[in-house]
Amino acid sequence: MSNSDNSENKQNRTVTIRGVDSSLYDRLVKLAHDTGKTVGEITNQAIGEFLNVISEAEMITYNVKDNIKSTSKAFLDGFNESRKNLFVISNVGEITVFKAEIVSAGKPISFRNIGKLVLPDLDEDTLEKFIDSIVWVDELVIPPSINKIMLMRKARFIKKITSPQQ
Repeated sequence: MSNSDNSENKQNRTVTIRGVDSSLYDRLVKLAHDTGKTVGEITNQAIGEFLNVISEAEMITYNVKDNIKSTSKAFLDGFNESRKNLFVISNVGEITVFKAEIVSAGKPISFRNIGKLVLPDLDEDTLEKFIDSIVWVDELVIPPSINKIMLMRKARFIKKITSPQQ
């Protein structure tokens, strides 16, 4: 038997399903009659739709679990960072911080929950030595000279990163 014969048999085989509610089956037969379709066609469509809904629900559940994990990790990271010897700058709508201000702090800084954070003269050395983390920032403005890959090692939950043209 060829593969096409085998798949055709699977599509047209008789299937018996025990435990089907007779009133539901009667409604299904009436629907088939009213629409001019077979009970099998409507059943296939219903089962297909049901399986699609289940699949979508599983994806939503997976995404919710993933978001919960990410948020929990960020919370724990924040808690652990709060025990470090660092400055935390948080809950600001918009702030511009210059390299000299960052260096004069004398210890690493964590920027958190900021609408717009502008670091106009940040350089790679200052980033490495004095920026501990940048978390939950809507817009981060950095010089074009900053390597965004290196920056993202210290950043989480950033909505937008921009670099003004020189």
